[in-house]
Amino acid sequence: MLELLRKLKRALVAWRECAKVRSEAARAFRYDRGQFMANAGALHLDRMAAARAEIVMGYHVLEKGLTMPRRRLGFGKGAVLHLMNLVDSFERRFGTEDRQVRHAVAVLRAYRELHRGQPDPMPRLDAFLAARGDVPAAVEPHVTRGEFFSAKDAPFPQFAASRHVCRHFAGSVPRETVESAVELALTAPSACNRQHARVHVVDDPSLRDRLFAAQGGTRGFGADADKVLVVTSDLSAVRWGWERHDCYVNGGIFVMNLCYALHYFGVAHCILHWSVSPEVDREAHEFLCIPSNEAIVQVIACGMPPDEFDVAASPRLAVSDVLAWHGGGK
Repeated sequence: MLELLRKLKRALVAWRECAKVRSEAARAFRYDRGQFMANAGALHLDRMAAARAEIVMGYHVLEKGLTMPRRRLGFGKGAVLHLMNLVDSFERRFGTEDRQVRHAVAVLRAYRELHRGQPDPMPRLDAFLAARGDVPAAVEPHVTRGEFFSAKDAPFPQFAASRHVCRHFAGSVPRETVESAVELALTAPSACNRQHARVHVVDDPSLRDRLFAAQGGTRGFGADADKVLVVTSDLSAVRWGWERHDCYVNGGIFVMNLCYALHYFGVAHCILHWSVSPEVDREAHEFLCIPSNEAIVQVIACGMPPDEFDVAASPRLAVSDVLAWHGGGK
């Protein structure tokens, strides 16, 4: 009888704990929804930060086109027109001195110079660039494999600055290299050392193509990828409702460590978002046989690079754009 009472007590304690977590999670996700609806750029395009983000996404589309393995002339005309409209609108509302917006103009000039010898006239683009004659063309670096990985043994500031996304793949990544990179990535910190991250390696071309079709952002280079690393985060390690972000925070830390490790071992890689619908996410879990307790955090296309290739410039924000001091400490 005493043992039965103990079991009932333990069951009651567990039920109360689960009820508490459900309540916490419901409150937390309501808060997230309210914060998203009140502030997400997709819903507030009149804000400067949202307008800038749309321009960055626009110029990045063209930068990718300028540096693709099989670049074709005449690509992205619709993207060019859209980006010009975005820049015109931004400058009217917020001025002309934003560094990211000026880079958008520089990318458009690089696009025009690439097509200078083509018979199709581009009067609107020419007029747009003539009005901004002080902005030179963006330089998308052309590098050798040796140059790209030249800082792999350098001090961390140089090493970190040398790592870039690469969309050029020309060789197979050995299994041992993937294992070494993941082992090094495991040095990433995690909440309470719970080590949420898991890695699923896709090296079957049919599965790779199906995954990339679901992801939707690899046109022009995805078919060259030798392997795809699907980084997930184990929801089983989440202990409280307030930790609803932890799987993505800890997974993201692991992804960055993994990318540094891939760069150290000479592997070209391209980080791909996993911003998909619930239906697509569920389908990917099924055809990749990923357990339902693992949330997909990021997808990384990998391969050995060719001897020479182009890299997108993709300038970073200044420290003053991202660093805020609170309090009077020095």
